[in-house]
Amino acid sequence: MLIEHSAETWEYDGSFYGFLTIVYHAFKSEVFPESILTPETSVESLFLSEWIEKDEQKAQRIYGRLQQRLKPENFQFILDGFYATVPNKESHLLEALLIALDTKDSLTNFIGHPSILAIHKGIKTLLGEAHLFTGFVRFEYVGKILFSKISPKYFSLPYICPHFAERYPLESIMIYDETHRLLALIKQGDISFVENADCPHFEEQQLEEDIQDQWKTFLRAVTIQERINKKVQLSHMPLRFQKHMPEWQ
Repeated sequence: MLIEHSAETWEYDGSFYGFLTIVYHAFKSEVFPESILTPETSVESLFLSEWIEKDEQKAQRIYGRLQQRLKPENFQFILDGFYATVPNKESHLLEALLIALDTKDSLTNFIGHPSILAIHKGIKTLLGEAHLFTGFVRFEYVGKILFSKISPKYFSLPYICPHFAERYPLESIMIYDETHRLLALIKQGDISFVENADCPHFEEQQLEEDIQDQWKTFLRAVTIQERINKKVQLSHMPLRFQKHMPEWQ
């Protein structure tokens, strides 16, 4: 497919369906804009942009077509790439889609292409943070619910949840991402999300506070002060992960 690259600037709402609407317009008109902005990134731009309104019907149609035409691993690459933190992400994703639609090979074999490389690095960083959080998330019981609050740099909460859904198949779990205001609900293995959510407020649970105090007392008792090495501790557990871990308070 021959695609013309124009000097236009497009803007959309930053949602996944909004991006799929961008994909629809770009491939239908066979034009890729110079840049694609969101309300957050448009503040930094001095250029006038054309607003592309999200169209869920068109977005769903594009989603279905991509599922049919792309290799499963390439389709996942595009999904993961959207949630990764990458400068000029949308433009890179359009270039990646153009390659994916024209090949039956894996996109990771096109790592020499600047757009594929940029997305690949972003995904690697995203999944790396998600892997760390599977070990650093700390839960507390609020009634019969396991609750945790985290502050990830990246949009890693959806990638963390399957681990805990599998690990605690009989529990009801809530994880709140205060960075992205995203609330995950896990009930007996089923996962759902609430966007633009405030952190749930619970009445103080004295039992949970007593358990945390006992845990801290145990850690102090078994810690050999002479062997504490702050530098090594930080290399294994950066400060940003310690914020919501009771043993570090």
